[in-house]
Amino acid sequence: MVEDSPEDSPRLEFSSLRTKISPDTLRAITDRPFKHTHMSTVQAAVLPLLPDLARPYNKDESQGLPRDLLVKAKTGTGKTLGFLVPAIEARTKAIDKAGVDALEGTGGRPDARVVENAKRSFARKTVGTVVISPTRELATQIATEATKLTHWHKGFEVKLFTGGSSKRFQLREFQRGRNDIVVATPGRIRDVLENEPDVAQVLKTATHLVLDEADTLLDMGFRPDIDAIVDFFPKTPIRQTFLFSATVSPAIRQIAREVLDKDHVFIDVVPKDSSPVHAHIPQHFTVLPSAKDQLPHLFRLIAHDQLSNTGNSKVMVFLNTTKQTQLFATLLRQLSKSTLPSWSQIYEIHSKRTQTARTAASDAFRRDRSGAAILVTSDVSARGVDYPGVTRVIQVGIPASTEQYVHRVGRTGRAGKGGRADLLLLPFEQDFVRYQLSDVPIKQFSHDTLLNDVTALAENLDGAKEAEPSSNVSTSKARRLRDKPSTTLANLDTEISGLLDQVDREAIEEVFVSLLGYYLIKAEDIRVKRRSIFEALQAWTTEACGLPKAPFVSDALLARLGGLDDGSPPHRAQRRPQRGNFGLKLPATRYVNSERNRSRNERTDREVAFSRQRWEGNEHDGSRSRWTGRDSRFGRDLERARHVDERRKSSRYGWSRNDDRAPWS
Repeated sequence: MVEDSPEDSPRLEFSSLRTKISPDTLRAITDRPFKHTHMSTVQAAVLPLLPDLARPYNKDESQGLPRDLLVKAKTGTGKTLGFLVPAIEARTKAIDKAGVDALEGTGGRPDARVVENAKRSFARKTVGTVVISPTRELATQIATEATKLTHWHKGFEVKLFTGGSSKRFQLREFQRGRNDIVVATPGRIRDVLENEPDVAQVLKTATHLVLDEADTLLDMGFRPDIDAIVDFFPKTPIRQTFLFSATVSPAIRQIAREVLDKDHVFIDVVPKDSSPVHAHIPQHFTVLPSAKDQLPHLFRLIAHDQLSNTGNSKVMVFLNTTKQTQLFATLLRQLSKSTLPSWSQIYEIHSKRTQTARTAASDAFRRDRSGAAILVTSDVSARGVDYPGVTRVIQVGIPASTEQYVHRVGRTGRAGKGGRADLLLLPFEQDFVRYQLSDVPIKQFSHDTLLNDVTALAENLDGAKEAEPSSNVSTSKARRLRDKPSTTLANLDTEISGLLDQVDREAIEEVFVSLLGYYLIKAEDIRVKRRSIFEALQAWTTEACGLPKAPFVSDALLARLGGLDDGSPPHRAQRRPQRGNFGLKLPATRYVNSERNRSRNERTDREVAFSRQRWEGNEHDGSRSRWTGRDSRFGRDLERARHVDERRKSSRYGWSRNDDRAPWS
């Protein structure tokens, strides 16, 4: 294995590659559509290895030439261009070689038509490079970059195989035209290789394989898929493999030994003493005084960014579960109209949205030039996806791991630009910083400091507007600022409280259960007892979300989640039958409902109480009351309960006569 660490080398110009890559590729980089002048560090380490890196395999001529690469580079450093340029150059050389081979078959007589026909046939019957990406968003982004990079290459085509989209459509597109570069997610490409023999036969002709974000692929549990996929392609050294990763853990080294040639080149462009994230990105964490401060603090952080980056604010808010993402996106969409200093565009991405909707939201946020854009997202946007101009990343709650924290922060400060990262923690989460972020240059930022800073910024802006009314309306972006930001922020707590009174109780309960499943498995990571987490999340529903009582959680559900520390049942804050499931299948307005729905929730509580009282024998039989009559829903429940009680007396159902389980369990 050869090691190369060019971290101290000066920045190279792309023009220095004039003799190393094709004119069409160079034109796309330096002219249209990219217009780049200088290489990033990782590009300067990889691209000078051309043209040798892109030569077709020849047993006699390939000895000693670099073929397989293991590249360690931080996210947002131009890795995509680093592996796409060699892939394109290798494809063009392979097509040219097919033409030369055809000419030799004619006895060496010049015949342009034979050459062109051979090249066209080879291009249509074979695949050039297969790129494996961990997420659909990143795969789509890579395909877009590849399409732009091949802008001047005649006939070059890029194909996608990703989950969440029509497999039939993707297969039909693959069978049309050329397949010079195929970008895929692991699950979908494995499905195609194993279940579509005609397409698999063509895919197996690919001699170049790229594993992008390899550490993420392993973190997401794709190791079995990777092993299965690699087995479909030619063996090393015929297969040329690039493995790009932000970290090189023992697991990455193991997979490198298995899929790369033993003489592969290891390129490390991460300085030995560097932080895992860009040093120029200020990082702050805030331990909130209580859960009720979570939403106000989040809104003030967004307001702080809009006031600090007037006309250029672009914020990403990361949540830990899909349910929580849906809730916060809805609250932001409703409250931003009256509480933020700028008229904001809100975008939403999570796994419950269709791939078409996710792609549309991602593209819209990427192109947004409004000056006040907010993307509320789960971790589907955390790794590898490039959103230009993100000024701040806000993480609500602890991320899944230290690596996930790093990838989230990497969405800002890209391409050498400024940015900032903030981490909001509830009191029970505070030890995550001590135990998981000890190597990260993160500083504490108090709740009171943010309040003072935002107030001062808003008042200064108000004063500037009054002194020079035209100074802040010179651009269309600045016009999005409200006339009195300080007044808007002063109403923040009242507006939040008023909206929480309208939030659907069931929606909050669903978010609570999703967070319970997320946090209980992290008890050891944050050194907190599971029962303490349970109680803290119960408090979150009442303090942060305005529920009058914490949700009831059945013993069965807790058992599926691993139980609590001492195994005793939780406090039954509310004893009610579970209705429906925890998936949100209605539009966002389900979270913010009318007075009618609030009265329905109150009515349900009365129904439960009355029905339980009836079950315990405190009401006379034969009642036809509104709540417990035979024709009502809860009345039918009681009829079924009585029927069950009669059946359980029979031994053939396997129940004991002393079995005293109630129908609510």
